[in-house]
Amino acid sequence: MFVRSRRLLLITVALGLCFFLLHRPANPRVVDRPPQDHAGNSTIGFQQIFALSHRPSWRTRGLDAAANLTGLDITIPPQPPVDDRLAEAFASIEPHIVDAQQPAPGASKAWLAHLDLLKHVYQLGVETALILEDDADWDTALHQQMQNISLAVRNLTNVAETDLTPYGDSWDVLWLGHCGEQWDDQLETVVFDDAHVNPHQDYHGFWPDELARLPDLKRAVYWSSSPVCTFAYAVSHEGARKILHVAGAGQDEAFDVKLQHECQSQRLACISVVPEVFHQYFPPPEFDVKSDVDIGNHKSKDNAAQDEAFESLMGSTENIVYSARCQALWGKQCPRTEG
Repeated sequence: MFVRSRRLLLITVALGLCFFLLHRPANPRVVDRPPQDHAGNSTIGFQQIFALSHRPSWRTRGLDAAANLTGLDITIPPQPPVDDRLAEAFASIEPHIVDAQQPAPGASKAWLAHLDLLKHVYQLGVETALILEDDADWDTALHQQMQNISLAVRNLTNVAETDLTPYGDSWDVLWLGHCGEQWDDQLETVVFDDAHVNPHQDYHGFWPDELARLPDLKRAVYWSSSPVCTFAYAVSHEGARKILHVAGAGQDEAFDVKLQHECQSQRLACISVVPEVFHQYFPPPEFDVKSDVDIGNHKSKDNAAQDEAFESLMGSTENIVYSARCQALWGKQCPRTEG
């Protein structure tokens, strides 16, 4: 009797297992996220974000605060200051380009710092990286903005639907933070809505008249014409290699101008976002805080003790509607709207 009951139990279990195996899905369905969704992650679609900085300061503390507020993962690799003698030697490299300008001491130091970080990026072997200067600022809606930029870049470069990378791989430099860019209607341009764009009348930067020819309260993406300033730029792995090759020996007045010229010559494949989504944060103007380039040109001293005089006071950021720095540090917005 006991043996018979056990046999019936085993048969019941076996039948139940067969029923389960026959009716379960052959392969669980996996739903791929759209590529632009990845542009909203903690590195806004790039493999890593790096900040260029040679010491902790008001710049890096504000950067960390903005990153924490907006959920960005930013790495600041150790980078010692560039020695005066090395900067002088770099600026004195014999030009191989006729009438090439050479960088001033401060621009030379900044140039070498960018090259050092690009070497680091290239040696890590990352496919894409975003490089920020340590006084960069951005909008609290950056994740949404970058998802729209992802779609625009993919449309501009005709990325195949099977390519699930947020920005494709047809570019060397994606210029996201600058202080001006030219445009004309001959350039293939992707334009999209962005509620966090300043009206043309409040734009501060080079070539405002050309910007005014683009639709107001919208953002545009196109192959670069003449971007200047490197507040934020992304590079592909191949782009980092190309920059080290074409800009590794100076031969221009500044790093950003050299990149501009290489983009214009199409030795670098560059895409600009206009208006920019990253810009430089300025402390209150009455303190006359100088840039690292000016400090390198001996127009001011790099004195950490001076940070305390203005660090607790809110400054402003041009062309950013809802500043992440100011929201994180003071709970307020700080756009510059005066002329």
